[in-house]
Amino acid sequence: MVEKKPAAKKRGRPAVHRTPRKEEILETAARLFADEGYNSVSLQDIADAVGLSKTALYHYFDRKETILGTIVVSTVKELSEFVEQAVAAHQSPQDRLTAFLEAQAEFFEQHQASFQVLLTRFANLREPKMRDIAVEWRVNYENTIRNIVHEGVTAGVFNAGSPNGVVRMVISSVYWLARWYRPSGKQTSREIAREYAEIILHGIVK
Repeated sequence: MVEKKPAAKKRGRPAVHRTPRKEEILETAARLFADEGYNSVSLQDIADAVGLSKTALYHYFDRKETILGTIVVSTVKELSEFVEQAVAAHQSPQDRLTAFLEAQAEFFEQHQASFQVLLTRFANLREPKMRDIAVEWRVNYENTIRNIVHEGVTAGVFNAGSPNGVVRMVISSVYWLARWYRPSGKQTSREIAREYAEIILHGIVK
């Protein structure tokens, strides 16, 4: 039997008060980090992009690492809450798994830049407090799908010889979607996620 994982104790957002101007800085920085690479972007680049002097930017964020940490923590927190809310609206393990995939894909499509930063820079967080908070929210997010798989196995509707393998496959499927997905394509991200769910639940063998 698969052991159901408890929800992580959530500490909340990093200790950075969010204002419209800070939100603009974070959104701009996320876009720059996603498009040009974190190491290629300077505080001056961010200041220029939001129409501030570097000195004025220091009033909001004194280090690039703090901007990165705030983006990563807020994104993984919002992702965790978003998929958890979507899953809670369904009862059966099959519907909950589909809802998880669809919600994860929808969140990515709505937050493409910050999601790319989350995927590529999570492991590079240097500030211990922000890293700890980010890890807690990631665990909470991963436990949502772990618990769905556990529920399906317990109910006898999932045949999962390796539940952890299923969890990794579900999470990585939409992570890889973020690598190649284009909004101009024939399918929305939710449609692709639903297709993935059908394959996971029913396979491809006739």
